[in-house]
Amino acid sequence: MRQNILPRSRSFLRLLSGLLLVGAAGFAAAEPCRKISTEAELSSYTKTQGTQATVARDICYAEGTEWKEKSPAGAYDVTLDQRFDFYRPASLPASQRLPLIIWAHPNGATDNLPQQGDLYPKLVTPALALGFALMSIEFRHPVASQEYGKSPNLDIPNTDIARAVQWARHRSGMLGIDGSNIFIVGQSRGTLGLMNALSKNLADDQAPFPYQTKSSRVRAVYAVQAQTTYEKEQVKQTFIHPDSWPAFEALYANFHQPGSSINEITTDDPPVAMRYERAPTDQSLQTVVPLHLPAQNGNCAYPEGCFDFHHPNFGLKLHLAFKSLSPTQPASKFDIAYNVPTDYLYVDQVTSRPYACFFAKNLTPEGRANLSAYAVEVCGL
Repeated sequence: MRQNILPRSRSFLRLLSGLLLVGAAGFAAAEPCRKISTEAELSSYTKTQGTQATVARDICYAEGTEWKEKSPAGAYDVTLDQRFDFYRPASLPASQRLPLIIWAHPNGATDNLPQQGDLYPKLVTPALALGFALMSIEFRHPVASQEYGKSPNLDIPNTDIARAVQWARHRSGMLGIDGSNIFIVGQSRGTLGLMNALSKNLADDQAPFPYQTKSSRVRAVYAVQAQTTYEKEQVKQTFIHPDSWPAFEALYANFHQPGSSINEITTDDPPVAMRYERAPTDQSLQTVVPLHLPAQNGNCAYPEGCFDFHHPNFGLKLHLAFKSLSPTQPASKFDIAYNVPTDYLYVDQVTSRPYACFFAKNLTPEGRANLSAYAVEVCGL
């Protein structure tokens, strides 16, 4: 860690897929998120979901800031805001302080996790079974949150995920969570949370909002298909073959530079787990091999493969940076795996332990003591 850094069309979309963003032409803007401040208000929005979960939807976090961004489903903008859906185990009382997992979604998805969707059984079900609460957030991304047909906005905030951590900690009593045990899991776009977790603590005693006085630090982070730097020059110099530099400069003339996990990582950062579906170019995992850009039609003519922003070379570079800081650091502090089949990105291929076991291992001693016998057995603790 660096010390210095539609009418309510969401329901309609749940019936369609739960994944595409809202907002085709002719749809009204979605209702604003719900600003609440008391347990009674949260309870009034909380519904049972089957026999295992309760959920409160569309709650504001931070200031509930609204923005527009281009929909991945077409040539139009959608209106989004700082909102979240909040899940708890139905079997546990609302007053019980649970460890919290904050989920940051990939591009093309929203904070909504429909039960019939692919991610719910991978993310929500195991988290609740192990005694965690889960907060699925909507958030801004410096690259993905651009508006359709407009010049790139280079001032889009990159700290919404960290702000969600601070807000949840500030509202821990209302949410019934343990503010000392907060974790981040993200995929693709959502691995911006990795940089947030490794960056400076945003706590500021002079901040205008009370929640911003709280720590933005988390206990651990789990990142799938992560991009580990957004700095243009670092991407070019580290990951792009010199022959492709002119093409890279032309394609990314307005590349935003919101930061770099590679630059931020220190030995006092929280434990990190990373999962990639492919292997780095250097099979020995010793060096990062710069790659050419693919052709304009997407074809790659190079046997070693071509560059993309979710290439596992990004993970390897971060791991090498971590190891260079202190070769004696325990391997458990940086748990990275490559060539992971899609079905095993959130569950261990050998032990069948869910991703949330990584968080269970990294609870505070008090948090570990409160784990159920089931969680201890499942996670091998």
